Amino acid sequence: MASSPPDTAAPAVAADDTRSKTRALYSRLAEHCDLPPMPAVASQAMRLVREPDARAEDVARVVATDAAIAARVLQISRSAMYARSRAPRTLGEAIVTLGFQQLQKILVAASARAAYRVDDAVAQRLWAHSLATALAADELAAVAREARGGASFLAGLLHDVGRLVFHITDPAAYLTLGYCDDAAETAVFGGSHAVVGACLAEHWGLDSDVVESIMGHHGAPPTGLALRIADADRIAAQIGCGEVEAQAEPPETPETAGLVARVAATFEAERGLFD
Repeated sequence: MASSPPDTAAPAVAADDTRSKTRALYSRLAEHCDLPPMPAVASQAMRLVREPDARAEDVARVVATDAAIAARVLQISRSAMYARSRAPRTLGEAIVTLGFQQLQKILVAASARAAYRVDDAVAQRLWAHSLATALAADELAAVAREARGGASFLAGLLHDVGRLVFHITDPAAYLTLGYCDDAAETAVFGGSHAVVGACLAEHWGLDSDVVESIMGHHGAPPTGLALRIADADRIAAQIGCGEVEAQAEPPETPETAGLVARVAATFEAERGLFD
């Protein structure tokens, strides 16, 4: 008897269910929290690069309308990470050098970075933790022979953005919260930081696997991409970038020593690119 074909519709149904739930949550949470929008230019460029016939020159025309984001793309494309015999001279050349996946990473990072005020010590610590977690998740993806700059980096970067939303919305109330207390967060802000972060990621148009991993990185136990983000979170603490001052650093083992050292070196080399 012939076997039944695989049910390819199931993942799509699950993704649609995730999006519908987070959209409903977003509307409710917006009544309690100040949820930052993605800059219009970044949002438009991200939609464009996902089109199968997208061209670098078309994307460049969109990105060029936001001077700050355009400068960030040029700066990163000229960094040692993308060393070429000749540095990109134009925005179009920079986008070709980076590739669309890396460009998406930069657009999300630039959009997120703008929400973390440089004169706010709490926001700066949260940003350092977010970037360190993103770089750790990227390193874990590379160990698994996956491309850098994809879902792992984006999920790591935004996994704790809900904490920033809490801090922006009510700094005094945020300081009363424990390290990880979903019940207290929900009582004060209408949802946990993981739920708020997932809603924001969905609102920014990120893929469902990123949204779900943000939602589940404190799960019991986390699975899939959420498990990688939970591991990356611990690595960030090991290099001194815990999300809060009191976060305990997990012990470093011989198996993780090399990985932690690579993340620490990458963090020091790349953090300035996003400032």
